[in-house]
Amino acid sequence: MTGLQTVNGTARRLASRPAYGDPFGVFGRDFDRMIGSIFGRDGLVNSAGTSRDEATQKLLTPRIDVHETDDNIELSAELPGVEQDDVDVSVLEGVLTITGEKKSTRESNDGARVVERTYGSFKRSFRLPDTVDADKIAASFKNGVLTLTLPKVAEVKPEPRKIAISG
Repeated sequence: MTGLQTVNGTARRLASRPAYGDPFGVFGRDFDRMIGSIFGRDGLVNSAGTSRDEATQKLLTPRIDVHETDDNIELSAELPGVEQDDVDVSVLEGVLTITGEKKSTRESNDGARVVERTYGSFKRSFRLPDTVDADKIAASFKNGVLTLTLPKVAEVKPEPRKIAISG
């Protein structure tokens, strides 16, 4: 046995004895290796909490549920860890946009052993159907869930018009 192990094409030296001491150091190293094998090195978040690539940005994109009734469309967005004041909803030219930012509660990550949560800004846009009355959209925020109620325009049913026949 040479004391080298090949992992993903990279030779690594095997420890000749177990590493005792700081259990968080061992955990952090194992965690980084596990996450790196799933997302690749660039999928990890840097110490400033900003994303390095699209995989991390997808982690910040809010997940949406859409339900429709006869009177309205209800859109619910999960925004865990985001404060209500850090969310903005706007409509411009038939496009509904949700923007916001998930902020860290710490000023720096100095001394951090493990940082799994992602922080940063997000944006999600939707083209509204013509059946939605954009002037009457209502929003509520509770327990990290943004709920938008998009009322439908009252459907105007055409009435047949009687035409007089001359003769």
